[in-house]
Amino acid sequence: MARGTVLAVALAGTAVRARTGGRAQKWSVPLRRLHSGHLGDHVACALVGITLFAALLW
Repeated sequence: MARGTVLAVALAGTAVRARTGGRAQKWSVPLRRLHSGHLGDHVACALVGITLFAALLW
């Protein structure tokens, strides 16, 4: 297994197990307000992420 994959799995495991006491982290509050969970929000977030990734590679 590549080191990057191991690192990604470790970070995902840490994120899943993080205990916040039922409240969102301060940095994630604006993102949670923008994202209501509807399909359009998922599409918009994916589009923004892909666009930012493409801009980084350009």
